[in-house]
Amino acid sequence: MFKQLFFLKFIPCFLFINWSPSQALANLEKTEPLSLEQFLSSVKNQNLNLKVEKTSAQAAKEASAGISLPAPMIGITQIQDQSGNANGIEISQTIPLPSALSHEHSARESEAKAKGATSNQRQREVLSEAKLLYFNLWKSQERLTFLQEKKVALLDHLKLARATTRSDSFLKIHTLKVEADLDLLENEITQSELENREKQIQLAELINRDEKNFHPLALEFPESSVPNENLLKSPLSLEIKRHELESLKAREQVARGSWFPEISLRYRQMGGTQMNPRFSEAMIGVTLPFVFFWEPQASSGKAAAETLQGEFSLSQEQRQVETKRSILIARALSFKKQLTQLKEKLLPKAENRMRLVRNLAPRDLETLQDHREAMEAYPELKLKTLEMRGQYEETISALEKFISGDSQ
Repeated sequence: MFKQLFFLKFIPCFLFINWSPSQALANLEKTEPLSLEQFLSSVKNQNLNLKVEKTSAQAAKEASAGISLPAPMIGITQIQDQSGNANGIEISQTIPLPSALSHEHSARESEAKAKGATSNQRQREVLSEAKLLYFNLWKSQERLTFLQEKKVALLDHLKLARATTRSDSFLKIHTLKVEADLDLLENEITQSELENREKQIQLAELINRDEKNFHPLALEFPESSVPNENLLKSPLSLEIKRHELESLKAREQVARGSWFPEISLRYRQMGGTQMNPRFSEAMIGVTLPFVFFWEPQASSGKAAAETLQGEFSLSQEQRQVETKRSILIARALSFKKQLTQLKEKLLPKAENRMRLVRNLAPRDLETLQDHREAMEAYPELKLKTLEMRGQYEETISALEKFISGDSQ
C-alpha cells in the first residue's frame, strides 16, 4: 500500500493529516474487516454456483458406476381350459456383447471425469473472479483515499491562491478554476463511494449473504506474482476436452458394435392340467441388426463424425490456450515492469517535489500554477499506479484460469 501521509499546509503553520481507507469511508455504513483468506473460504463453502457444479459432478460419477445391462423381464401366465387352470412363469434377459458393455462403461467413466474436471475448472474460475473482485473492492477503497488526498492538496493550494490573489484578475481566474475543480472532485468522490458499495454487494452475492447488512472492508492486498509457466502447460480446459474425446471414442466403439447381434435368453415354465401336461422350455436367440443395415450404419457414421469433431475441438482448444497464455504472460510482465517504474522511480520523485514546493511561497500566477501542479502530481500518480495495478491483477486473474489440473 502506498504511503498515505499527506501534509495540509496552513499559513503560517502546518497541520498533518493521515488518511486511511477507514477514514475515507467514514461517511458510509459501518464496515467490518474481511481478509482475503476469509472471503475465499466463504466462497468455497457458500457459493451457490460451486454447489450446483459439485452436485452435478457427483451425479455424473454415480451414473458411471456399474454395468448398464437391459433390465430382465419376468411374467406370470395363466391358462384356463375345460379341465381346470394352469399357472406359469416366464423370465427373459437380453445380453449385449461384452465389448459393447465395456465400451459403454468406459464412455460413462470418461463423461464423469470430464464433468469432474469441469467442476474443478468452475471452482478455479469462481475463486479467481472472487479474488479479483476482492482486489477491486480494495482498489475502490484506495482510490477513495487518494481522491481525498487530492482534495486536501487542492484545498491547501486554494488557501495559498486566495492569500496571493489580492487584486490580480488573472490570479482570481486561477482561484475560480481551482474552486470549480474542487466541485468536480466532489462528484468524483461520490462516484467512487458508489463504486465501493457496488463491489460490496457483489461480494455478498458470491458468498450468499444479505447485502443490506454486509459492508466489508478489504484489507491490504499484496501484489500477485506471475504464475510459473510449468503450471500453465496443461490447463483444466484441455483436460476436459481430452476426457470428452475419450468418451466419444468409446461411444464410437459402441456404435460400431451395433452391427453385431445381441443374445436373448428366455425360460418358461407352465403347470399342468388334465388336458395339458406340465412343461418347461428354454430358448437362446440372437438379434439380427444387420437386416436393417441402414440403422447401424447411420449410428456408426454419426459416432465417427462426432469423434472427429472432438479431435478438432481438442486441437482448437490447444491452439487457443497457447495463444491466450502467451499474450497474458507478455501482458503481465509488461504491467509488472511499468508498476516497478511507477513505484520505485516516479512516485518517490513526485513525493520529493511535493515536499519541496510546499515550503515555497508562490508570488505570481506562474509560480502558483507550478505549486498546484506539484501538489496534485503525487496523488494523481498514486491513482495512475492504482489503475495500472488493476490491469496487472486482471491479467493475473485471467492467467490463473490456465493453471494445470494437477496443481490443485
